[in-house]
Amino acid sequence: MTTIYLIRHAEAEGNLYRRIHGWYDALVTENGLRQIQALEQRFQGEHFDAVWSSDLYRTCATASAIYRPKGLELHRRRDLREICVGVWEQKTWGEIARTDPVQMENFSHHLDRWHVEGAETPEQVRDRVLAAVRQIAAENDGKTVAVFSHGCAIRILLATLQGYSIAQLG
Repeated sequence: MTTIYLIRHAEAEGNLYRRIHGWYDALVTENGLRQIQALEQRFQGEHFDAVWSSDLYRTCATASAIYRPKGLELHRRRDLREICVGVWEQKTWGEIARTDPVQMENFSHHLDRWHVEGAETPEQVRDRVLAAVRQIAAENDGKTVAVFSHGCAIRILLATLQGYSIAQLG
């Protein structure tokens, strides 16, 4: 059996400035840097065999809390990325609430109904992240690994692993 620690990235610019960052490669904030230091302290006494991260900066920077002090390699995977939000990318949550309130409601409460031009479907996110985590688990049988990803992607993954459908995520 593989032990997986599933960890969301530290605070990034999009979180601070209330901008929507799916695949946008945002920087970590000053508060995010403090969170990374706290994460390093939290896992100081834990053993890890490997560390995986989405290929976006905010997750790779957060993963440094574990892979650097333990002298491990960071394995980057594009399939651990956040949901691609299409034309919403880099817009503020306030702007979306004003210009696309129906889809904003769907994103927050009815993810199975959410769709935005150029965006991934929640099912696509589920399929790619679940496949990635299953592959990581299979390749690291009996080991302990850290997997760094993003809020919506993790939410979809955890719901799936617990037997919930996309419709039940709201």
